[in-house]
Amino acid sequence: MRRAISVLVFAVAALTVSYAQDQLETDNLPESPGPASGARANDPSLRDGGASSRTMPAPVSAQSPSERLGVGGKFRYYLGETYLNPSFVTAPAFRAGLRMANPPGRFPTAYPADWRQGAEGFGKNYGDAMAQRLSFHTARFAAGAIVREDPRYLPSTSHNVFARSLHALSYTFLDRSDGGHCMPAFSNFVGAGAAGFVGNAYLPPGFANVTHAGQRATLQFGFFTAGNLYREFAPQMPRPMRIFLELSGR
Repeated sequence: MRRAISVLVFAVAALTVSYAQDQLETDNLPESPGPASGARANDPSLRDGGASSRTMPAPVSAQSPSERLGVGGKFRYYLGETYLNPSFVTAPAFRAGLRMANPPGRFPTAYPADWRQGAEGFGKNYGDAMAQRLSFHTARFAAGAIVREDPRYLPSTSHNVFARSLHALSYTFLDRSDGGHCMPAFSNFVGAGAAGFVGNAYLPPGFANVTHAGQRATLQFGFFTAGNLYREFAPQMPRPMRIFLELSGR
């Protein structure tokens, strides 16, 4: 308990320092020119009200300081990705249903009957999926705020399918800092680790160990990579497919 409280206090202190630094930098930033001035006046994505930027945004390094996320903006992004969308309820249910559909002897191997049968089994798998989801997003938000990492996905500016796919895959390991510079995606690794190890608190014997936690963390990392591929190609997907993927795996 003392160790948990110490970690919590350290995290809060780190977030406070990060927020203070962000506020100081924001106060010292010069006012950026309006969208109708300079080179930005020739940007077609601004002339059409920003419609083009939704599919092919400018690189992060070209964004004005007002477009960067501070700690408050990251917290709002965290709320939107974690709680304020229908997938908060539907995605864990979809994942629990897939687990329940697996017969004994397949994944998750050797789960006891009360985890594989009936309403009780569905409830336990739903709670597990929800715990992993919340742990991943919460740890990712906290780590990103501490190391000043931008949580948003930046789509590729290429029109080549292979190049865009490679960009989405690489963005799982290397993303952008608040200043637009390339950096290791520390928050993704921290979030995946949290999602993998949270199950050690409640999963049945034989699964609450470091080996299985590492497997769950790797699986969560794979889910996030698939999410990047979805974010990259979502603008070109048919609307029914896009809605289904958002509800089942966001």
